[in-house]
Formats: sequence, structure tokens, C-alpha cells
Amino acid sequence: MTSNLFSRTPRTLLAAGLFLGVAAAQAASGYRVDKRQESLVSVGMSTAEVQQVLGRPESNVKYHNEPGPTFTYRLTGDEQTLFDVDFDANGKVASTSERVDDVSGGDF
Repeated sequence: MTSNLFSRTPRTLLAAGLFLGVAAAQAASGYRVDKRQESLVSVGMSTAEVQQVLGRPESNVKYHNEPGPTFTYRLTGDEQTLFDVDFDANGKVASTSERVDDVSGGDF
């Protein structure tokens, strides 16, 4: 009985390690969103609410001319389309938009 337990342990550890590695890689690069998730974001949501729905953005930038930050997500299945969520000075969604990533290779 104990030999059966020990034979499963390396496989279980390997599976857990692979799962954690994939989760860490996803977290490092930001979450990808699909059209359904994109439609859940609406004007007036807070930054916390957006992150609860979409996860951590690929980038979070505060442009000099804008009142609040812009969260950027990459769409699933389309490496070149980005989804931007613009926030106002109070941290509420002011607008959303899609754009084509003009950086070659798709990385920031």
C-alpha cells in the first residue's frame, strides 16, 4: 500500500508544479479576455471591479494627459487586438475601446 502511495507522489508533484508554473506565467503576462468578459465591463465600475471581472491587466499606464489610468488586456485568440479600459480621476471606468497592437511581435 505504501509503495502505491510513493509511486503516485512524483506524478502529483509534477502535475502541481506544472499547474503552478502555468498560473505564474499567466499572472506575469496579464490575463487574456474574451468578448464575453469584455462585455461585462461598463462605465462607472471601479478599478477593483474591473480586475475582479477581467483579472490583472497586461499593462496599467497613467498617461500624462488623462485623468486616470488605462488598463490594457489582450483578446484571446487574436494576438493583435487589445482591449483598453480608461478610468477617470475617481478610479471609475470612463470608456472602453479595442485597438490593434502596432508593436511587432505583440509584446510590450
